[in-house]
Amino acid sequence: MPNAAAVGLIAIGIGLAGCLAGIASACAGIRSGKRLLQQPGPRSGKSLLLAAGIYGWLGYCIYGAGQLFSPPEVSAAEYWRDASFAEIALAGMAFALALLFGAYVALTSRYSRKGERPYVTLLLLSVISGFGNASMIFVVNAAIALTGSARLALLPYFVLGMLLFVCGQRLLRFRLIRMTNGMVYDKRMEILDAILGAPYEKVERLERGKIETSLNNDTEIVSAFANRLVSIGTWTVTIIAGFVYLALLHGPGFLLSLAVVAAASGAFYAILRSADKLWEQTRDIQNVFFKLIHDLIYGFKELYLHRGKARDFREEMGNRCASYRDKRMKAEGKVAAVIVVGDLLFAAVIGSVVFAFPLLFAGIGTDELRSFVFVFLYMAGPLTSILNSLPELFQARISWRRLKRMSEELAALRGRRTAPEISLEETGLALRLENAVYAYGGHEEEQAFAVGPIDLELRSGELIFIVGGNGSGKSTLAKLITGLYEPKDGTVTLNGKRLHAGDIGDYVSTIFSDAYLFDRLYGIDFAAKEREAQTYLALLGLQDKVSIQDGRFSTTRLSTGQRKRLALLVSYLDDKPICLFDEWAADQDPEYREFFYTSLLPDLRSRGKCVIVITHDDRYFGMADRLIKLEMGKIA
Repeated sequence: MPNAAAVGLIAIGIGLAGCLAGIASACAGIRSGKRLLQQPGPRSGKSLLLAAGIYGWLGYCIYGAGQLFSPPEVSAAEYWRDASFAEIALAGMAFALALLFGAYVALTSRYSRKGERPYVTLLLLSVISGFGNASMIFVVNAAIALTGSARLALLPYFVLGMLLFVCGQRLLRFRLIRMTNGMVYDKRMEILDAILGAPYEKVERLERGKIETSLNNDTEIVSAFANRLVSIGTWTVTIIAGFVYLALLHGPGFLLSLAVVAAASGAFYAILRSADKLWEQTRDIQNVFFKLIHDLIYGFKELYLHRGKARDFREEMGNRCASYRDKRMKAEGKVAAVIVVGDLLFAAVIGSVVFAFPLLFAGIGTDELRSFVFVFLYMAGPLTSILNSLPELFQARISWRRLKRMSEELAALRGRRTAPEISLEETGLALRLENAVYAYGGHEEEQAFAVGPIDLELRSGELIFIVGGNGSGKSTLAKLITGLYEPKDGTVTLNGKRLHAGDIGDYVSTIFSDAYLFDRLYGIDFAAKEREAQTYLALLGLQDKVSIQDGRFSTTRLSTGQRKRLALLVSYLDDKPICLFDEWAADQDPEYREFFYTSLLPDLRSRGKCVIVITHDDRYFGMADRLIKLEMGKIA
């Protein structure tokens, strides 16, 4: 058996074994339920017809391949009639390998696995697509030297190269796009879960703009790079195939050409490494830029009323934008310079082939020179495209590193535990703070403001007012009561069971002075409470302002007082045993403020709620069962 046939049989045999193993693994995943059936696409029937056509064309090309290596008078049928067993086995196994690989790709596409990362399949599809792309130029180069029927005999193989390239690209792009966007989705949800599971006080201290940049810019950059990765893989295989062809054509000429291309690529990479630091700095500026956008949106009222403030803000934002622009320009300027040098080197390589190769390599022929120039002209586009994609690769890598770092940072903040189950039906509610202390900045800082120690018990059916001057610690005490803050010392218990930060939220509904109003009733079964919601809309005087459809408010563009009434509706629907209101009545008109204190609060108390109100309205202090006054962080 000739050595080439033996190597081919071994390689194809390994491929067959790999495909069979992959199909067996996929079938096992289907049986175990790890791989789930996907809905067929609208063009699945056309895809089957296309696949049948491609395999038919492949079989025709394999059948006619023998004629390419035989004298013109020998037909394909005569060639295969006299072919050796090894040649027949090689052709049959090659076609079987193509069938099995197609079956594996179809099976894993139809039955996908959550979080699947099919790197081997993507690599093989890149090889197939790149080989098809490269084979077209080889066929064209060979056809130029032929005439008549000999040239036409190569046409089926040119068409086969196109089919391999186009179909490989299509499968590769769809799979890589699905995988990359799946990875981005998983990373976004990982960050979101980490944020929702982290203690409030730690998330509160995160750099503003950091979360927005990670969830928006970084994930989009990584996702957008998916298509570029497909092209890079295909171009790489095309270039490798081209160099292999040149090596077979003329070894010394190939080595000289490879050295020049390697030098150009090395210079390009070295300059990109220096630009990498600039891209890191621009990414840091994005965090600040998102913070400024947040300031622009939520501080627009102040900026509109104060021209000097608006002027200074514009100057600050302009400086950040200018810094971003300058660093990007510097980084991309370096890339542009090296691209020009790379193009010049390609021109130099082609010039060397035409003018220097005949002098350096006396035995090289005109056909070989023409083939070198032809292949280099074809390879110049893919290689330049790869080099031009490297800046995007570096930026995608920076974004991916930032996403991982953000996930790790947030994972380290995880602090929520499973809340203990507490029955409130028989005994009611008793929330107790025992020697609870919270200090901003830690005890070691002399100037740190501290609230506590606080000894306080709150019970069902009580209406409690918390009063005190600005800076007395009312809001901090409210955050201790509601579980937003974990006491640095002391404990918080509910009916005798200790609770940690985040646990109390299951028992309390809050409306803080800076409460955010969502346009959807998250966490509430609206279908079961729709009639109740309509009743509260009328009670709160909002029936002509807002409607609720499928758990969504028709609008939240209301006055501050009306938004707080809508937040009160959400609190009613939440129906938690503890209700806390922080300066709720401050934005209400006098008539509705009185209604709040004299009707709504007593009604909540009569339902057995523990109602806590932070207020300055001394006119209504007599409505409270208990009045808790804070001074300098302590109960006076």
